[in-house]
Amino acid sequence: MTFFRRIGAKLNEFRQSLFDIFLEAGLVTKAVCAAFAVAAAAFFALFVYQYHIDDDPLLKPDPRYVVEGGSKAVTMAATLMSLETSHWAPGKLWIYPIAHSRNMVAYQKGIQYAVGQWATQMTDFLGRDRGSGEADPNLVAAKGLLNYDPTAFILPSAESQYRDGIRALDEYNRRLSRGQAKYDKIASSLSDFLMKIDKDLGSQSGTLELTVLSPDDFTDREKALLTDNQRSVLDSNGGYFDRRASDVFFATKGRMYAYLILLTAIEEDYHSVIVAKGAEEHWQNMLLSLRSGASLYKFFVSNGAGGSYVIPSDLAYQGFFLLRFDKQLQEVADILNR
Repeated sequence: MTFFRRIGAKLNEFRQSLFDIFLEAGLVTKAVCAAFAVAAAAFFALFVYQYHIDDDPLLKPDPRYVVEGGSKAVTMAATLMSLETSHWAPGKLWIYPIAHSRNMVAYQKGIQYAVGQWATQMTDFLGRDRGSGEADPNLVAAKGLLNYDPTAFILPSAESQYRDGIRALDEYNRRLSRGQAKYDKIASSLSDFLMKIDKDLGSQSGTLELTVLSPDDFTDREKALLTDNQRSVLDSNGGYFDRRASDVFFATKGRMYAYLILLTAIEEDYHSVIVAKGAEEHWQNMLLSLRSGASLYKFFVSNGAGGSYVIPSDLAYQGFFLLRFDKQLQEVADILNR
């Protein structure tokens, strides 16, 4: 207790000395210090106000995009992107407090990437006739707009491009409800889409692996086989001070959450196909693993070494659900192909 009392006394002395210096300072210095304190407090308050990690697994469709007879997946994709663009962080300049949130920036980039991948598959496979069917013009537009650079600030901004993409999706959905657009609801198309997700998440799991592992886990020969990008990711585990951890964790979380929302809606679109193939139970198990991974949240993410008693490995825990979901997704795709 004596040690802590000494520490407390030293802190009180330091605080008192700062207070004395402030009292003895001139009027201009006091004004500058006061202005700086107010600006810092305002900056922090705005950061807290703007910080949003929207990961509600029961996200409700936005009434503006609900179309009777349309695709539930299109409705939810529009809903999700509309929600995120209302407080878009990746495209903000440094003067905006939320631009400094590595968590939110990485999370929204992950969501946008997954929705963009889905829009690509809708254009190339699901939203057209098999074989040489013509791509839907609204989906072609949405594909380009929703894959736009998420960091673009102006001329045009990412938000404006995504809003145009949402409008293109909504127009497609309304045409679909009138029988003027295609939606290829067959088992093989759904299976192909699932395997596209499998490849995407396989790439993300590779990034997770390189972040979790340290250089000591690789032999010299194995290091020599790594690409430049892989080698740039590889570094020693930094625990709570590993700047890579938040980026990778929230980028993965964003992808998993977006796929959770989309696949939950796709289940409604392809309900008869899933039932006919006897894949309902497997589909629900797949969504359970996806939901478990997408709902993980920590403001401070730790990348502790494997087997650490003190500092956890949040990325390894997240990776468990990612790989479990990926395995179950492959099983569902296999069932659909039978």
